[in-house]
Amino acid sequence: MDQNFNRTGLVNWLALIVAALGAEALSRIAVSTMGEIAAANLFIGALIALMAWFQMRLASREDAERLEMEDLARRRADSSLFAESAADAFPAQRARLSFERWIVPTFTILLFAAQAGATYWFYLRFKEWPMPRVEPSTLASASFAGLGLFLLLLGLYAAKLARYANVRLLRPGAAHLVLGGLFCFITAGTEIAVYAGYPNWDRHIALVGIAIFGLVALESLFALVFEAYRPRVKDREERLIYESRLVGILGQPTGLFSTAAQALDYQFGFKVSETWFYRFLESAIAWIILAQAGALFLSTTLVVIEPGEQGLHERFGRPVATLDSGLHFKFPWPMDAVERINTRAVQTFNVGFVPDPTLERENTVLWTRSHYKTEFNLLVASREQSTNAADADQTVPANLLTVSIPVQFVVTNAAAWGYNHAQPARLLEQIANREVVRYLASVDVDLIMSSGRADASRELRRRIQESAVQAGLGTEITFIGLQDIHPPIGNKEIKVAAAYEQVIGAEQEKEARILEAEGFANETLPAARALAARTVNQAKADNVVYVNDASGRAARFAHQVASFRAAPDVFPARNYLETLRSALGNTRKYVVMPTNTHDVVILDLTEKLRRDVLDIPLDPVKGKDEKK
Repeated sequence: MDQNFNRTGLVNWLALIVAALGAEALSRIAVSTMGEIAAANLFIGALIALMAWFQMRLASREDAERLEMEDLARRRADSSLFAESAADAFPAQRARLSFERWIVPTFTILLFAAQAGATYWFYLRFKEWPMPRVEPSTLASASFAGLGLFLLLLGLYAAKLARYANVRLLRPGAAHLVLGGLFCFITAGTEIAVYAGYPNWDRHIALVGIAIFGLVALESLFALVFEAYRPRVKDREERLIYESRLVGILGQPTGLFSTAAQALDYQFGFKVSETWFYRFLESAIAWIILAQAGALFLSTTLVVIEPGEQGLHERFGRPVATLDSGLHFKFPWPMDAVERINTRAVQTFNVGFVPDPTLERENTVLWTRSHYKTEFNLLVASREQSTNAADADQTVPANLLTVSIPVQFVVTNAAAWGYNHAQPARLLEQIANREVVRYLASVDVDLIMSSGRADASRELRRRIQESAVQAGLGTEITFIGLQDIHPPIGNKEIKVAAAYEQVIGAEQEKEARILEAEGFANETLPAARALAARTVNQAKADNVVYVNDASGRAARFAHQVASFRAAPDVFPARNYLETLRSALGNTRKYVVMPTNTHDVVILDLTEKLRRDVLDIPLDPVKGKDEKK
């Protein structure tokens, strides 16, 4: 192999290394995601170019060795020695074969690991990647454009040299030079977009670069698998398994069909490109594409409006009609166009916060912890106004409040929604933010955080609906939710929500103590009043009893005195007998008549059921119960 080719391969490798370092430095300065992807692609291309250059050196040594052996054989006119020990006679060939058998597959495996790892790393870092900087965007765009032009020119030169000189080992480096140049041009375009005020373009286009990384990694994996099962054809040049066909389409200006034909011929082991079907497809591909384009063009004359949707029919940008659900015909694109608007789906946007699905899954909601990605602090009125002149400087007529208000609406007039404003959804969101700010500035912070939520929801819905009607948005506000209202969380030095929780806790504890004291008073005072009334009434009753008893005794004594005076002998005897009767009326009495006899008297002291009728002994327990 010519030494010029070796130098070209070495130049390709050095150019890729220098370009990768430059792209990495520029991307770090400009904070460009696409620049980082371009630098990673250039680093991987430098590894591939280095491997191809090293394999090119082995091939050059083999060619030099073969020419030397042929010259030696001609001078000696005897090649039997070399025919008997060819393996010992061609060490450079053995080195190349061993390199291609062991080193190349190992390198391809490592290459796949690097490509897959870079894809995964970029995917993980993509969400956390900072936004591009605007200040160095002009310098970065010019530098990336110049770097891309250099790589593109060098890559196209190497690709043509590899094609016309049939040097296959120059193709991988040339392809990555061209791809690196295109990535640099794309990065320059994203930097121009950043300068123009569209920083999100860098992230969107970087997704395409990450997808290309993933596709090239999958291609490397498939190349390893297919190489194991590929049919081997004797005396046929083997394809480099670390060479990407996807990147080769950009590196070789031979067309997509030529690259596909080469891949099919190599994979199946016979000339697929010489079959009648391939030749027919190659000759008729233009007509096939034209027929497909015509069918696609005619398909634009039909439009299907789904249930729950309305279509805004426009012709050359001017409104024609509003289409209901069903099948409709129109002029083909680009004369007519139909914009579909869903008039039944409930749409939602948020006021006061940016949602975070991860934090929203938490069941416990605390004031001291953020449960959204971003929360905004809004001004709210305060009725606590100090009248003391000394406290006038510390009086706060307004407070800050964090609110989370989801707003749901439906589109009722598709024409008004589609034509009256360029961005109706954004306008409705701004109207809702304005009305929320105005309303919060007119209500008390304690009222809206406690019992005023329902009234606030109704009032905000009315205000936003009236403003939407005045703006001609053609929408109906269906729901306003005050799902979260609390003081701001604050920062490390000033924890507002925690302090507010302490104040609210102290107020609640005070109210609890007051209610507890009122309950104790309500329980003690009626009992004391009842006890006093019972004592007074008992004293009055005792007074009446004692007075009447004393009056009765006095009256009785007066009558007894009169009876005694009338019959002094009878009155004491009668009182004596009445006393005996009252004292001994229920007592059993035994009368012993004779006093001068010696008879034995037997007394039966058991209780009788009926002493006046029967003489039946009773059980002592029953007798006692009866007596009682």
